[in-house]
Amino acid sequence: MAKQLAEAADDRVRAQLPIRESLVRSLKTWESGRHRPRDPYPQLFARAFGIAETVLFDDGGTQSPGSARAGQRGPATVRVQAFSNDQFAELVEHLHDQWHLLVKRDNLLGPQHALIAVHDQLAILESLLGAARGSVRLDVLRLAAKYAESAAWLHEDAGDLDQARHWTDRATAWAHEADDHLMLAWTMFRRSQQAMVERHPGEVIGLAIAARREADRLPAPMRAAILQQEAHGHALDGAETSCHSMLDRAQSHAAAINDDGDARGGHGSFCSVAYIEIQRARCWLRLRQPSRAVAAYEAALPMLPPVYRRDRGMALAGMAAAYAATREPEKAVAVAEEALEIARSAGSTRILNVVKSVDRSLKSHHTLPAVTRFQAALHADPAV
Repeated sequence: MAKQLAEAADDRVRAQLPIRESLVRSLKTWESGRHRPRDPYPQLFARAFGIAETVLFDDGGTQSPGSARAGQRGPATVRVQAFSNDQFAELVEHLHDQWHLLVKRDNLLGPQHALIAVHDQLAILESLLGAARGSVRLDVLRLAAKYAESAAWLHEDAGDLDQARHWTDRATAWAHEADDHLMLAWTMFRRSQQAMVERHPGEVIGLAIAARREADRLPAPMRAAILQQEAHGHALDGAETSCHSMLDRAQSHAAAINDDGDARGGHGSFCSVAYIEIQRARCWLRLRQPSRAVAAYEAALPMLPPVYRRDRGMALAGMAAAYAATREPEKAVAVAEEALEIARSAGSTRILNVVKSVDRSLKSHHTLPAVTRFQAALHADPAV
């Protein structure tokens, strides 16, 4: 997108612009939300787009929620009241492309590296919603719901369930206004995941059933994701047969394994055969059958694509817990140490909480050198 915008700007104000490569770099930093372009770019962009600079940029110093939480100043607020429908469409297309990049960044690096950018884009989308009307507003609403649902997931993974619920509510409201049935189903899926955190099996199962109520309208990978989520509710309820029946059904809808981790295949595109088998392992652990969990983890982990690094961290943490339960402390430590490194670099509280449970399980083995080393590494971080 930056290249196309640079070409458009170059055509409009060719005499004043620097070389094309420099212009593309400046546009990319603006697009990514890292900072406002330096002079003379703001004036030139405003001329190129036919919009006054005071309308295109606002240096009021407002912060997005993500920027404020990180203690950083947010990017310049985009003022969109004077945008034409074509400019709205171009910006929405750009933000849609950015969403895919942020999904991939999250899969590779975790919430710590994606939250600020997601909130920055949400601030822009909320500005757009204030000005958009008619069919343009519906397009913005659908995209805003996607970003809000992503914010919900990122906050959940980072351990902030209150913010996760808040952004799930926003996604639901925007999806309802836009009549986006797929997103409404996905927000029910997200609510079911949040109910798992508080270990409410009836709610987990009920919300998953609500998510798949119109199953015929859902893409196959989305159905697979919802079915495996329902399986977790049955595992939490101690219902082994129902749990594995749901996982088997999920496998019949599983996504292709060559997914790039950017959700271009739609919501649920992460839900491959390998992913479902990793969830089967988690369910075996919930069902107090750690030996079966170990076998399932060992079979599925090599099949998980490298782009899903955070999922790998969660699976490694679960495998460590399974090894601890089968009284194999050295194996548990070796896997837990790898999971701990991913948890810290990604900022994933979910992974870290499982690693902490492994630490508690290994207390009776505290005299083993490997366990001592692991516990020292775990507690070396003041945040733990």
